Amino acid sequence: MNKISKAIYKILYKLKITKATKIAKKIGVKCGKGCLFLDDPMLIFGSEPYLVSLGENVEVTNGCRFITHDGSAWVFREDKNYKNIDLIAPIVIGNNVFIGMNTIILPGVTIGDNVIIGAGSVVSKNIPSNTVAAGVPAKPIKSLETYEIKLNKEMAFPTKSMKSKEKRDFLRENKPEWF
Repeated sequence: MNKISKAIYKILYKLKITKATKIAKKIGVKCGKGCLFLDDPMLIFGSEPYLVSLGENVEVTNGCRFITHDGSAWVFREDKNYKNIDLIAPIVIGNNVFIGMNTIILPGVTIGDNVIIGAGSVVSKNIPSNTVAAGVPAKPIKSLETYEIKLNKEMAFPTKSMKSKEKRDFLRENKPEWF
């Protein structure tokens, strides 16, 4: 990619993210300051987006789904006592939360502040603050403090603002064991 197309890509990417946040708010999602969506909000939130509340600085990555209803009541539709019922509950996400790719968050879940949800997780129960949670079903696997120690020892590289070639050269030069 040449410099002009990279600049255009960056502008379009920022516009997409800004647009995604506006769409989420327009469909009823409560979004705190600094929310970031890497997917189309029309796909992310189920039939009751107004039951989803996101704190400040929440990043929702591609393929995530917020499900505020439980369609299992369908099997009881023939029973007149259940003909018109819906099983619905809100989802509340705290501040400073990262939600990994393809995560599913089920009705009635609250995720605390300063939480990382691992990719592919199914969050069916509340997740406490200052936690890294992952799995099916998702459960706390370590404290955020423990994760930060691992980050600093094993995986953290100062490459976030580097261009692709710069990053590749940096990694070749510093030779992490997996490179």
